[in-house]
Amino acid sequence: MKPINMLKLGRLVKNQSSSSSLDDVVVEIDVSRGGAGAGETDDEHSLRLSMVLSLCSQELVTTLGNQHSALELAFEDLDVDNNGRVDRHEFEALFATAMQHNNLKNMNNDVIIPAAVDALMEDAGVPQGVDYVTKEQFLGMFERNPELMCCFEDEQTLIKRRGSVQEYTFDRKQPFNVLDPEEEQDNHQVWSKTTRWKNSRTRWIWTGLWILANIFAFTYKGIKYARRDEAMDVFGNCIIVARGSAQCLNLNCSLILLPVCRHFLTWLRATRLRFVIPFDSSLEYHIYIGMAIAVFTTTHVAAHICDFHQFAHAEESDIFALFGDKLGDKIPESKGGRWELLLSTRAGVTGIIMVVCILIAYPFTLKRREKFNSFWYTHHLLLIMILALCIHGTANLLDPCQSVYWVIFPLTLYFWRRLQRETPSCSQIQVLAADVLEDDIVRLKLSKPHSWDHVVKAGMYGNINIPEVSLLEWHPFTMTSAPFEDYIEFHFRKVGDWTSEAFQLVNNCATAKIQESDDEEKGKLKEESNEMSVRTVHPDTVRSLTVKLEGPIGASSQGFSDHPIVVLVGAGIGVTPMISVLKQLVFAPGRMKRTFFYWTTRDPANLKLFEQLVKKIYDSDPNNAIRLRHFLTSMKQDDRDLGSVLFHHATRSKHQRTNFDIVMGNHVRHQVEIGRPDWKKELTSIKMESKDLGYNDCGIFLCGPQKMADAIDDVSFDLSKADPNFHFFFTKETNYF
Repeated sequence: MKPINMLKLGRLVKNQSSSSSLDDVVVEIDVSRGGAGAGETDDEHSLRLSMVLSLCSQELVTTLGNQHSALELAFEDLDVDNNGRVDRHEFEALFATAMQHNNLKNMNNDVIIPAAVDALMEDAGVPQGVDYVTKEQFLGMFERNPELMCCFEDEQTLIKRRGSVQEYTFDRKQPFNVLDPEEEQDNHQVWSKTTRWKNSRTRWIWTGLWILANIFAFTYKGIKYARRDEAMDVFGNCIIVARGSAQCLNLNCSLILLPVCRHFLTWLRATRLRFVIPFDSSLEYHIYIGMAIAVFTTTHVAAHICDFHQFAHAEESDIFALFGDKLGDKIPESKGGRWELLLSTRAGVTGIIMVVCILIAYPFTLKRREKFNSFWYTHHLLLIMILALCIHGTANLLDPCQSVYWVIFPLTLYFWRRLQRETPSCSQIQVLAADVLEDDIVRLKLSKPHSWDHVVKAGMYGNINIPEVSLLEWHPFTMTSAPFEDYIEFHFRKVGDWTSEAFQLVNNCATAKIQESDDEEKGKLKEESNEMSVRTVHPDTVRSLTVKLEGPIGASSQGFSDHPIVVLVGAGIGVTPMISVLKQLVFAPGRMKRTFFYWTTRDPANLKLFEQLVKKIYDSDPNNAIRLRHFLTSMKQDDRDLGSVLFHHATRSKHQRTNFDIVMGNHVRHQVEIGRPDWKKELTSIKMESKDLGYNDCGIFLCGPQKMADAIDDVSFDLSKADPNFHFFFTKETNYF
């Protein structure tokens, strides 16, 4: 059979005049498809199915006269065998095309497609044991479900219908409350500043204190030297800037290490101080302080260049009056000799070392993601810079040494933990299991250290080192295990150099194995529907794997326990901290009244990662306090595609009758949804339900990309400022490296 040019066919249909009869169009379509019948190949059949999808255009509906006639023609075209009915294999071919069109081609189609056909036939009223749908049953299904006729609507009607559909709410009957534009404008003027203050008050307060501390340090030191006549005689006004910026460097170098003293911060986070100190912004402050160090270093160096110039022209008597014999018994008379004299001092040498370290390390901070290894190793030069700072003023040329007293506490905290984790007896841990899952995901199950028993909390993370991959590199991963479990579990995907090598190491040690689900529906779905491909490392080989673990370390997701209404959002493998929180909430809900869990993923296979937890939540949560929502962002739903419309109708009808999601292969209260969440609809619904329960705030916790964080932050801010009686507190999981 000659291949069909779909663009030509589309033009053929579109160019039919409104006066053309139904018979003329049918003849033209029959000619264009070459009269193919039951003997056509799969590719030819797929092309015919695509031709059916072209019936979606309004031009064709207009030509045919009405939607009913178009529906009859669709039935005739689906009936490839021309036997007056649509058989099972014909629906299966239609759904195979629809799944490919919807980016579901990587799913277990051999199971999902027959299950969807079964659901469709059941909805059409086909008796058990019959494998075909009659024309009357086909038309009757569309009559009972008028929403299926969307694939025969014109574009304007389709857009109007989509806009008029009631926004999704969590089992709510009433529509959303929409603010009057004038009322919304008034609320914007009155509550915008209040909302921003609630969201960022601790961060603003601490930022203000930090700025004031720098101003005070600079001013105090500058005034002190402005009053030292002997210093002004030698160096002039430049000494004021040099010493003021030096004092600010002492301050900021003492602060720069505190955000990365994570065990210390974890200990503080467990106290009431978490309400007054913005621990979740620690990395942000680390970056800001680093920028301040760059600015004050530049200022300090520039001021000292001016000082050196002044020193080269100063009177010898003035120099001895200021330094005494600290520079030696004789001061060179030449300008070059005096520059060399200052640069050869302990302060000069360490100053050069610090500047070189900064010049090498800082450019790589701009390429942290692209060249992480280069960033990681060069960043350690800044530790050398801080050590050089401790020595910088020990010659006591102008003042007694102060720098070492500024940095000794954070430096001790930092190095103590760094040395401790490099000690095998403190960090080496037993590997209980190692698996390679679909989508290049590694699962590590480690024994739980006794020191973790009373400190680990849901949402925390740990640093992992695998010596066979790298002796020095430690990488942070959030735990998917909960505190009550007697092991520590991590999931991570192969995305970078280190994770790729770790994946390859585990994969080389693994043997193929199939992990089966305990789902009761598996018998109806030929059992394979809940199987997930797993490559497992043999227990004997597992014991030979060496893994070091540092932790547990606090993270923003721990804050879930401070809110009775919680929204957990995970994107892709970023769902891991939320899984830990979900497990804990199932085991011990605490003050939690509602939890709304959102998981967006591109790969449908990822939905199998935590299916046992989904099943457990379904079985143990009859009150529906934990709402699970899954979104396939790579999947498309085309309302003009007959195959897609019927496929989604089949899965939806199955879920409505039994709460069983054919795509997920599990019982869930909410089906897998298509595309990205509409956060305005979702958060508005959550706000309304929270207020119905008597609560006036909600905590949102996200582990995902910045683009998603910006979208949620903007929506939650707008909803909070529009309603003075309700507030969303949004927190994004910090990427510490």
